[in-house]
Amino acid sequence: MPINKRCILVILIVFQALTIYSQGTPEIEQTTPFRKGRWFTGLSGSISSNINQLQGNESRTQTNEFGLSMTTGKFLKDRLLFGGILNINRSSSDNIAKSSTESLFIGPSLRYYLQKAKEGSIFGEFSPGYVRFRETIELTNINTIAINQESTGSGFGSLIGIGYSYVLHDRITFDLGLRLNLFWLTLENESKLDNTITKVDVLSSNLSFSFGFNVLLDDFFF
Repeated sequence: MPINKRCILVILIVFQALTIYSQGTPEIEQTTPFRKGRWFTGLSGSISSNINQLQGNESRTQTNEFGLSMTTGKFLKDRLLFGGILNINRSSSDNIAKSSTESLFIGPSLRYYLQKAKEGSIFGEFSPGYVRFRETIELTNINTIAINQESTGSGFGSLIGIGYSYVLHDRITFDLGLRLNLFWLTLENESKLDNTITKVDVLSSNLSFSFGFNVLLDDFFF
């Protein structure tokens, strides 16, 4: 079974288990910190296993990836957060080919917390948005460059995640979760050897483990 399918299955199992657990948790006299009118600012990091696959092609490339996300928004109602997200990812590989990949994602974000408990809550999130992508590849053979290629382009992306937010304080939370990034890109591949440019459509997906801290304020700083 492909790694992404296995990881998605794990997400569903964990999500169902946590939901069953939360249904058995008493919520009497508990107040959620995720209250209507509060402002939310969060910073998180991620690590992942990434798979890029050309449409109509069985060729795949797997790398390790590191990311940084910043989310900000406001609770429109209790436990319903609407805002924006900025996500930056960078990966590198020194296997058969030496490669470096960078992506930037920006878009609106919607997050919903399932529980009213003051100790924390399971949450789900979804973000559609714009993606900018860049990749360089070099393959050497006996000190001679066999492939020297740069790919740049943009497209549409979506971020889907689930997790659990631990309330350390009424104003501070710590998140643990899984996030699936899906990018549909149109790239220009430029070969440095013969100066040719070709266009390709690429589907990029990765599933990452994320963790980070959030601050909740009754007023927006001032």
